[in-house]
Amino acid sequence: MVAPDSTLLLYMLYSGVCGAAFILVLRGVCWEALNKVALRALALVTIFIHYSPLYLEFLTSGTGTATVSSYMLFLMYPCHVCMWLLLISTFLLDREDPISRTIKDFTFWGGTFCGAIGTIFNFDFRDTPNLSDPIVLKGLLSHTTMVTGCILLFSAGYVKIRVGRGLRAVSAGLLLFGLCGYTVNTLFARYGLPAANAMYLQETPFPEQAPWITVPNIAVIALTTVFVLSALWEQIFLPKEKRWYARIAKFLRSRKA
Repeated sequence: MVAPDSTLLLYMLYSGVCGAAFILVLRGVCWEALNKVALRALALVTIFIHYSPLYLEFLTSGTGTATVSSYMLFLMYPCHVCMWLLLISTFLLDREDPISRTIKDFTFWGGTFCGAIGTIFNFDFRDTPNLSDPIVLKGLLSHTTMVTGCILLFSAGYVKIRVGRGLRAVSAGLLLFGLCGYTVNTLFARYGLPAANAMYLQETPFPEQAPWITVPNIAVIALTTVFVLSALWEQIFLPKEKRWYARIAKFLRSRKA
C-alpha cells in the first residue's frame, strides 16, 4: 500500500472541489428534473470514460483493432459493480419499494467509499504515475464522476441516511460483490485462464504491505463504518424518538406488550 504522491493529491483536491461545486449548484437550483438529468449524465459519462481506451486504441492503432482487458468484460472490482448500479439507480429514482431503495442506498454508500478508495490507492497510477497516460486518466476520471453521482443521489434526496437502511443495503451489496467475484473467478478457472482475483477473493489487494486487509475484514470495516456514520448522522439531524436506538426500544416494548 503506497500513499498517494503530490500529483495524485492535487488531482484529488481539484476534482473534489469541482465535484462539490457541481453538487452545490444543483442543490441551490432545487430543480428535481435537473437533478435527474445530471445523475443520468454522470452515470453514462462514467461508463463511457471506463470504456474510452478501447475507442482510443481502435482509432489510433492504424489497424482498426483494440485489445480488450479482462476488466472491460467482467465485473472484476467493486467500483465496476457500483458503476453499473449507479446507472440502474437513475431509473429507480421515483421508486421506494424495498429493492429499489436498497439499490440506491448501497450505490450511495458503496460507490462513494469504493470510488474514493479506488482514487486514493489507484493501481494504474501507482504503476504509471503520469496523468497523460490514457489508462491512468480514465481510471481517475471515472472514479471522480462515479463518486460525484453517488453523492448526488443523497444530496438530491433519493437516499436517506439511517442506521438500519444503511446496514441492510451494505450487507446486500457485499453479498453482490461476493457473488460477482465468485462467478468471475470460477469462469476463469473453468477455462484455464490465469487467476482473476475478482473482488480480491483469491488474494488481498496489498498482500505484502497489508496482508490483514482480507475480504472478511473489509466487510467488518465497511459495516462498522456505515453504522458509526449513520448513528452520528441520526444523532445530529434526527429527533431522539426517530434515532436507531429509540426505534429498537420501541420495537422491544411492542413485543413485550
